[in-house]
Amino acid sequence: MKTTKDQTNRVRLYAQALSFLGTDASPLDMAIDDLGCADSVSAIIKSLFPQAIRGSVSTAELNNQLKASPFFFKPKDIRAGDIVMSPTGMGKTGKVKHGHVGIVGENDEIMSNSSSTGLWTTNFTFASWIKRYREQGGYPILIYRIK
Repeated sequence: MKTTKDQTNRVRLYAQALSFLGTDASPLDMAIDDLGCADSVSAIIKSLFPQAIRGSVSTAELNNQLKASPFFFKPKDIRAGDIVMSPTGMGKTGKVKHGHVGIVGENDEIMSNSSSTGLWTTNFTFASWIKRYREQGGYPILIYRIK
């Protein structure tokens, strides 16, 4: 892997996400654990890049912040350390009530807040994310990368 600023920040974000595994990534609980995914991802991003976003407990608002932030862009591929999201309000079928956001890991895995425990965990693969959010919920799958 060649070293560039983009890769360095993406790799740093991935390592930070890994360091939170098994913990409550957003212990201030700005959102209840059942709906804490955006709060957790915001906390992880802000722990390294506090100027990149304001942070949010809403996947829809976090999507707006990432889209408008000069620190993020939409890549053409998907790599560890990227943000994956299916924002609440963008679903079409009604079978999946809330959207979700996580951070891409290695080997097709996605780390995110677990609604049942409130802990940051590896709880999705791309296949299971696609099945739940795109196929069952009609949500888009958006990817953002830190510059």
